[in-house]
Amino acid sequence: MEQELFRFHFERSSPQGLLNIMVCYQGEDGGFRNMGEGHPQHTNAMDTSMAFQYLSEVGAKTDYEIVQRGIKYIISSNDRSLNCWHQRHNETSSEWNNNPGAEMVGYLHEYRELVPNDFLESVTEVALLSIREPKKPYDQFSFLEALCILRLAVRITEPFKSEILGWLKSDIFEIIETDQAKWATIYSAKPFFFAHSPKDPLYETIKEHVIRSLENEIITQSDEGNFVLNWNTQNAEGELVWKSIWTMDALRALHHHDMIKSKY
Repeated sequence: MEQELFRFHFERSSPQGLLNIMVCYQGEDGGFRNMGEGHPQHTNAMDTSMAFQYLSEVGAKTDYEIVQRGIKYIISSNDRSLNCWHQRHNETSSEWNNNPGAEMVGYLHEYRELVPNDFLESVTEVALLSIREPKKPYDQFSFLEALCILRLAVRITEPFKSEILGWLKSDIFEIIETDQAKWATIYSAKPFFFAHSPKDPLYETIKEHVIRSLENEIITQSDEGNFVLNWNTQNAEGELVWKSIWTMDALRALHHHDMIKSKY
């Protein structure tokens, strides 16, 4: 998948190559599995949210079957009794979690033509309530929820977009890690995670730290070419997968910030 994303971003290839691969990761229920986050055999919310990151990135439309089936899964997998999505297969959350709840709501807004209005309004209300009452103090994992909230913010309409972005801007320095010494050794939010492009809404607020973090990616790049993970994976296969995911993520950000050259 990362190879096809590379071709899309750097070689102007059609997104069809990526979509053809992603179909293989989509289950009969429309959800996704084995995308790096959830479960290798069973569809789940975490892998589905990651799949929609890619679908959105390449501009997949509402009339694509892969999108229609995926949105149906997002709707059907919502636990109405607890007003949440359970993160992984056979795991039951006791309450709403913005990771991936807020992100899921973001994709429902992006593809709102496929979503019943009453359901969209209901899950949006739950997401906004959680965002308005953040769990503080933030810890080293809070950035994962904040990223999901950002993915909602860029897809939702006003006035909610400005409200959510206002909260993110006010709290962003409590969420990102600005100490360069920790970027390679502690699992934390590198600033560029929140501004992959100068056009992104948080860029002006944290641009100095975004550029420093991208410069750090360049100088710490491994001899093998991957960008370094700041956490330990469970096995060699998982390490290979996440090195690929993070390397493509860093390359895309570097490209958007004009910090690497492309022949196109």
